[in-house]
Amino acid sequence: MLLTMIPLVILIALVAGISGLWSNPDPAPVGSIDETLALEYDATVVDFPIRIPDAPSEWQPNSGQRVELEEDGGGTVTWIGYVTDDNLYLRYSQSGISAERLVEYHYGDASNIIGSETVDGTTWTLYRAGNNEPIWLADLDDVRIAMTGSATEAQFTTMAEAVMAAEPLD
Repeated sequence: MLLTMIPLVILIALVAGISGLWSNPDPAPVGSIDETLALEYDATVVDFPIRIPDAPSEWQPNSGQRVELEEDGGGTVTWIGYVTDDNLYLRYSQSGISAERLVEYHYGDASNIIGSETVDGTTWTLYRAGNNEPIWLADLDDVRIAMTGSATEAQFTTMAEAVMAAEPLD
């Protein structure tokens, strides 16, 4: 009985190989959004100043959302997600809610501070999200800015520089 199974296993492996089950297809193209248009609109409906950072041109803005929070007094978070030039992800968010609530929005624990980074004179507090990704947060008094994702530390720094260089929209 075992000898009759060997040709069957070889035949299945051959068919699977020919049909492409073991091939490595090209990844699908990254979706795209107009982050400037989205954030300009958000600036007309939220009660905190919006910044539109000049992200590197190689980064693809692929997602975004404005979320109305219902618990703990409400509030709004607006965010844009970018796929970096090396196919990593960075989400940039801004909100008028407290720093603690914004960290929790990104699945972090506000008591789990893992460090800080100072970029262009602004201190970013670093937290660890539940999925082990970093959360960088800057409290700019009238708005809290957060970043999270699989991006490298250098890419977080690049975005932090772009955020601080961006003037708040009126």
